[in-house]
Amino acid sequence: MGTPSPKPEVATRRVYALGSLAAILFGYDNGIISAAILFIPHELPLTPLLKGAVVSATVVGAMVGALVGGLTADWQGRQRLLLAAGVVFTIGALGAGVAPTVATLVLFRFIIGLGIGIASVVVPLYLAEMAPAGGRGWITSLNQYMIIVGTALAAACGYALAFSASWRWMILIGVFPAVVLVLGLLAAPDTPRSLVRRGHPERARALLVGLRGDQDAADRELAEITELERQQRDARLGAHMSAPWVRRLLVLGALLAVFQQITGINTIVYYAPTVLTTFGVSDVTALLFTFLNGLVNIATIAVVVRLKIVDRWGRKPVLLAGLVGMSASLFAVGAAASLLPPESPALFGIAVAAFVVYTNTFSATWGPVLWVVLAEIFPLAIRGAAMALATLFNWLTDFFVALTFPTFTSLVGAGIVFIAYAAAGVIIFPIVWWMVPETKQRSLESLEKAFRRSKRFRLSE
Repeated sequence: MGTPSPKPEVATRRVYALGSLAAILFGYDNGIISAAILFIPHELPLTPLLKGAVVSATVVGAMVGALVGGLTADWQGRQRLLLAAGVVFTIGALGAGVAPTVATLVLFRFIIGLGIGIASVVVPLYLAEMAPAGGRGWITSLNQYMIIVGTALAAACGYALAFSASWRWMILIGVFPAVVLVLGLLAAPDTPRSLVRRGHPERARALLVGLRGDQDAADRELAEITELERQQRDARLGAHMSAPWVRRLLVLGALLAVFQQITGINTIVYYAPTVLTTFGVSDVTALLFTFLNGLVNIATIAVVVRLKIVDRWGRKPVLLAGLVGMSASLFAVGAAASLLPPESPALFGIAVAAFVVYTNTFSATWGPVLWVVLAEIFPLAIRGAAMALATLFNWLTDFFVALTFPTFTSLVGAGIVFIAYAAAGVIIFPIVWWMVPETKQRSLESLEKAFRRSKRFRLSE
């Protein structure tokens, strides 16, 4: 029998809460623009191109933040990068909230994006490396849960401030949780795997004892981490990246990251209020829907986390189920928008129902599970760099979606665009079924050994 540590649950809750706090800022700063963009033109003149620039500047920043953050996290540690993200979030939100010109707004939206990019890579890494093998799915899913919470908070603030058109305060509110994140992370630990990699095995052991509540289990896990790190210590990054089994995982990670975006999620995150206003409702009504849908999304992801669905059902079944639900709902709104009059009450009703089904399906499936899988499949020696590469593809696709959606809808109509995203989900389904391995209930170290032995995408036993 192992010897339990005094109060592991308290330490565990604190670690997971701090690790996922940056995801709230990710959700808030990424989501608030859908409300703010309705009112920014009242004060700062925006052409359609400038509107796209204001929205997509954050995405460009996220690409840079993801790449730099992932590469840096392997030698600076996960905790330090999350702390840096908090500082960047603070500067970006403050500058964007008081921006006197469109150019300044775009600049600070880019800076906000740097923080979002760092968080998108490091939060899943932090949570996955802190979690035990049996609970890694639901714990890493806290990342998506907190993103949804942040998005819902953005929707609530957007709706509350819509009556006064206070777009600056919509953005400035993001400063307050950013400061909390910075203060909290000053005392937060790094992950055991990162500590071992950076030469602090005793600190890693003490942390593992606190997290697992069992000294014997902590010692076994530390031995497994240390042995794997010893085997890889002298290998160069290029050698790891060039290994055939690693290249397969990099391809898999990049494809999954692209797939999450080309199923259309950020057409809803960024433009749902704008789309709904074209269906004949007011700005305030559109933002009220976004707020209420955000509350439903919180409930959905809470159920997913509470029931540990990702760990019970497995990663691949959840991803496949998500594609069915998302494609069906996007096809419904696309067909309705193509066939019904623009200001038809029936069109608005179908669009609202389809958006609710779509966003809640995403929140329960592709939202959390992508980041669970990415945090699991890459080898320890390059986990940060590989996550950065996959996340870069995610943000590149997001940038394409954010920049082109207004143009595509003006050319062919929103209905055709939504149908195209629905078709993408249908095409992706067999690819996911064939390529994605099942990783539930296995330690990160055992997964790495199995991938190393395998000559295909599926795991060797």
